Parts: sequence; structure tokens; C-alpha cells
Amino acid sequence: MTPAPPAWRDPPVLAFMVAETVIWAAIFYSFPALVLHWQGEFGWSTTGAMGAFSLALAVQGLAAPHVGRLIDRGRAATGFPLGTLGALAGLAALTQVSALWQFYAVWAWLGLMMGFTLYDATFSTVTRARGAGARRAITAITLAAGFASTLAYPLTAAVTAAAGWRAAIWVLAGLVLVLVLPLVRFAAARLEAEAQARTPVEVAPGAVALSVTRRPGFWPLAGGFALTAFGSAILLSHMLALMQGLGVPDGLAVLAASTIGPAQVAGRIVLTLAGAQVAARRVALGAFLTLAAASVAMGAATALPALVLVFAVAQGLGNGVISILRPVVTREVMGEAGFGESAGAVARLSLFAFAAAPGLGAVLADLAGYGAVIALCIAAPLLGAALLKRLPA
Repeated sequence: MTPAPPAWRDPPVLAFMVAETVIWAAIFYSFPALVLHWQGEFGWSTTGAMGAFSLALAVQGLAAPHVGRLIDRGRAATGFPLGTLGALAGLAALTQVSALWQFYAVWAWLGLMMGFTLYDATFSTVTRARGAGARRAITAITLAAGFASTLAYPLTAAVTAAAGWRAAIWVLAGLVLVLVLPLVRFAAARLEAEAQARTPVEVAPGAVALSVTRRPGFWPLAGGFALTAFGSAILLSHMLALMQGLGVPDGLAVLAASTIGPAQVAGRIVLTLAGAQVAARRVALGAFLTLAAASVAMGAATALPALVLVFAVAQGLGNGVISILRPVVTREVMGEAGFGESAGAVARLSLFAFAAAPGLGAVLADLAGYGAVIALCIAAPLLGAALLKRLPA
């Protein structure tokens, strides 16, 4: 098999690099970018509004193995365009909401479309086509899509200031129509053609969730990544409140928060430069331990506030490489046959953890204070690392 060219000379990977950046901005980052405007217009509480996003992530988690099954059956070239059209319909419906139940219904639908269009579906498609060579493509795609928030926040802020949040949603929908739809049609079709030429389409036997969860290594793998996602989600959703509770000055807190994104991209660049010769499981373990160290730095900021910058860099570096390594390690542990289902089942636990974490973190903060929250965020990735160490060789 001829090695795939570098990402900048690899048309389907280039297409996914652009498409994933835009779709993440449109149906994921648009929520945190615009939630305060929705609360202000409709008078919803923070808990009430944020619950819709948790619902979206939970629906995405439910959908992930089933979308993966379709990809295993060679349906990526159909699933991606349909998911993109569904995302367009959801964005259009979002501009028409006036009640909280409608808001939840729209975001539940968008969560389903996340399952068809975001990383898990993309990585399953790339891995089906490229096998062991997928790591370079996955790294390139996440490196580009790491700028999705950089697109979403300033774009929605500028358009909202000029014409309101509904106009911002329509602008995002326009980008999805003009850029994402044609690009995913091309990329998914090209990669599926590669997969068909590489190996016959294989369907994982039996019921998806049942068969996958019984395979050796599934629970340490899925549980390890889910625990780490849980700790990260608590930190990211409560970050400013945590820093305020620790006595960190507002300006320093904002600087730390804005450092996480660039650090995330930096981590992916380092992984890109390191190439495939670096063992994925070893790097994943290092990333888990880096996230635990980030939480330690956050806790120590009560004595030395500048340590929140150490937290931000470590948090960004760890998160930046984990999004790449989860599908890579999943392939190593679970194999290529039925990879879409396997990757979806592993992702499901992480998405559920990410959805539940903000609310559970808030409950723990109310009951025991933010010190207990930080302790949990240290323990979660350490437990995740311990589970990952148990994976079969």
C-alpha cells in the first residue's frame, strides 16, 4: 500500500481539516459563545440553559456506536452529507425557538448531528481507509479544528453586536452550507473508495454495544478516557468560578483561560512533529498525568496565583493530544474490524462523562467546596492512567 501523502497534499484530509473546523464552530462552540445572549433574551437560568448542552452531548454519546456501525458498513459517504443537512436544519430551527422545551429539542437534534459529523465519525472514516496510517491524518485534522473556537467566538460576537444572535446563527449555517457540505461529501466518498480498495467492508458481528463491551481491554480503555474527560469537563466548566474562589485576580484568570486553546494546539504540533514513532499508549499515559498535574497547579494557586498559567498550559497540552490518541489507542487495543462501532462505544462513555461533569461538579462544590472539586479533578485522570496501564499488551 502506498503511504498517504502529507496532509497539505492529501485532498480528503485537507477537506476534513476545513470541514471539521467549521462544523465544530457551528454546532458545538456556538453554544458557549451565545448562551449568555439566550439567557438574557429569554430569562433562562444558567442551569436551565446549560442543561440543553448536556443533553446534546448525551445524545451524541448514544448515537456514536450506531453511527460507527454505519461507517463500518461503508455508509460514510451518505452519513456525512445527511448529518450536515440535519445540522443545517437544527441551526435554522434554533433561530425560531421561544421556549425552553423547544431549545432542548433543538439541541437534542443537534447532538444527534454531532454524532454524524464531529470527530468520532471523522476518525472512524479515516481509520477505515488508512488503518495504521490514520494517525497522521487524525493529527492534522485535530490540529486544524483546534481553531474552531477561534472562529466561533469572534465571529459570533461581531455578528451578534451588529445584527443579533439569530444573524450569527444564520452566518454559521451559511458557512456549513457553502463549505462543510461539499467538503464532507468529497472527503467521505474519497476515503470510502480507499477503504474499499484496501479491504472488503466488514461488519462487526452481533449487537454493537454488547459485543464491543465484552472484548478484552474495552473497560480499561473506555473507563480510562472517560475518567479523564470527566475531570477535564469539571475544570473547564467551572474554571472561572474556581479561580475566583481561589482568589486569583480577574485579569490573570482571563489570561489563563485564553491560554488553554493555544496550548492545546501546541500539544498537537508537538505530536505531529514526533510522528508515529512515539508509542500512543505511552503518550496517552503522559497526557493523563499532565492533566492531574494541571489540577495540582490549580489547587496551589491559592498560595501563588500565577500558577493558574501553569494549569492552563498543562491542561491545554494534555487535552490537545488526548483527542488524537483516543482513536489511535482504540485501534491498537480493539483492532480494525468494526472499528467504527468500537470507537463509538469508547467515545460514548467519555461523552456521558463530559455531559454529567458540570452538574456533578456544581453539586460537589455546594456540598464540600472547591477544594473537593480540585481533589476530584486530580484523582480522575490518575485513576484513568491506572486503568490504561491495565490494557493488554
